This record gives sequence, structure tokens and C-alpha cells, in this order.
Amino acid sequence: MAVKPKEHRRITWDTVTPKEITWLWPGRIPFGKITILSGDSGLGKTSIAIDIAARLTTGRPMPLSDAPSIMGSVIFQSQEDDLEDTLLPRSMSAGANISNLITIDAADLNIDDDCHIIEQHIKETNTRLAIFDPLQSYMGKNADMCRITDIRRLLSNLGGVAARNNCAILIISHQSKGQQGGNALHRVFGSVDITATARSVLRIGASETDPDVRILSHIKSSVSRPAAPLAFRIEDNAPVSYLGEYDGNIVFDEIPGDTGKLETAKIIILSMLRDAPMEGKDILGACKTEGISLRTVERAKKELNVCSTRDGSKHLWMIS
Repeated sequence: MAVKPKEHRRITWDTVTPKEITWLWPGRIPFGKITILSGDSGLGKTSIAIDIAARLTTGRPMPLSDAPSIMGSVIFQSQEDDLEDTLLPRSMSAGANISNLITIDAADLNIDDDCHIIEQHIKETNTRLAIFDPLQSYMGKNADMCRITDIRRLLSNLGGVAARNNCAILIISHQSKGQQGGNALHRVFGSVDITATARSVLRIGASETDPDVRILSHIKSSVSRPAAPLAFRIEDNAPVSYLGEYDGNIVFDEIPGDTGKLETAKIIILSMLRDAPMEGKDILGACKTEGISLRTVERAKKELNVCSTRDGSKHLWMIS
């Protein structure tokens, strides 16, 4: 039997109309493309995903963004947390419109075999964001996380779904163990083609000085300049509290020209804690007003031996 020739055509670039990138979260999560959110266990990957979903389902602005807000449906697929006792209560606590949150109920749903099912639900619900948590739970039985050809096939197919429907895809991924330092992209668990195929990669890490503070870094962006790192906390019942931009270029060693801001931060901290413990967010706000970065405030806090504690929902700072 003769093989039917493959259809093909030639495109000259002067016939193509340029198209601007549109954003779910400006500078961080583009529509129509795949974004990876990686990090070690317990640092808040799912909390960030829930917060973004809650904002989209209610039309609230994305974190620390003054761009016009967008409202739409979210498909949230998770194999790590139970819908009834974890994802739903946490989404309600985050202020989500739960009528705009959707889970596809299908046996062994996976990206390898079921992209047509995923796309059907995206089209029928006008979904603007689809979340898969974690990636390895949606690979399918015949795909290997560490095999380049498998990753390319799966993420290319999923990327096509995203592009055709102008839907943002957020894939949550764990980090591999025992690889401190080096290229942060290489710590994303599985084949290096996971981060190579994604157009944006976000990573969550822990603060060096405050165990309650986490840092959301933008370690890869193929469609814009990487966005500034953000500091955040996970509050009670898992709502996310964003503290502002995090100056990742400053180290804790002495830096010429930085002593003025450091000393100012120390004066502010000591004056505000002189009489009693105080909420950390108030001290951070006072320092921000003086143009002092979060990283410099944390350095001052460490040098002053200021400790953090919790009083109910409050994060208090006190002089030890």
C-alpha cells in the first residue's frame, strides 16, 4: 500500500503577522505557553498555585502587579493533595470563586494519551489557566521523566494545546536532591528538556535568615527579561502574603556603599522594637519607605540578633 505523501507548504516570513505576548502574571506567567514552578517540598509551590488560581477566578490582580485584572476558569489537576479536605478549603481561604475551579475526573488522566481530553475541557469552559501538580503524576505509563524524547513529545503536545487556546499552563515540579549550587535549572527533577521546553521557569527557595520567608525567583524566561525575585510568607490556612521584591544581588558580606542603608535599617528596627515586639510586616514597610531592600533588612535583622515568632496569625519580631 502506497504511503500518502505528507502535506506541506512554504511560509515566507513577510506573510506572518507579529503577535505580542499576553500575560496571566505580567513578566512571569505567559498565556499560550508552559511555565514550570519548581522547589523543594514544603516551600509553598501549591500555595502559590492556589493563590494565582484564586486571583484569576475572581478577577483580582496578580501579586504586586498593576496590570488590568483578568477573570477566567482554572483547571486544577493534583495528585498530591486531596480535593475535599485540602485543595478546596485552601482555595476558599484564598478567596477563590470555586464555581470557576475545575478538576477533570478521568481515570489515569495523563499528558501522553489525553491531551485531546484536556483540550476539550479547556475549550468548553474557556479555561485561562491549567495547573498540573506534579508533572510526574501526569506523564503516562509509557513516558519516562528522564528521557529527552518523551519529555519533548509530551510538553510539545501540551504546549500546542496552550497555544491554540491562549491558555497558560503551570506545571509544578519537584527538585532533585543533592545538587546544591550550579545551574538552578538543572535541579528541576527529570530531563533537562523539561526546563528547555518551558518558556518560563519559576523557583521557590528559602530565605537565608528568616525561616518564615520564601523567595520566588524567575530563573528562566524565553519571552521577556526575567522578573525580579519576590519574597512571601505562607499565613495560617495557607494564604500567601507577598512582602515585596527581594534583592538577590546583595550578599551578606560587607559591600562598599551598602553600609548607609544597612545602618539605617538597624536604626529603624531598634527604634520600632525598643518597647515591645512588633509585626515584621510593619518594620519591613517602614524600611521600604526609606528605600531599603528586603535583603538589607534581613541582614540588619541577623546582625542585631532579632528573632521571629508567631502569635496566632501575627509574625512578630523581637530583640533576643
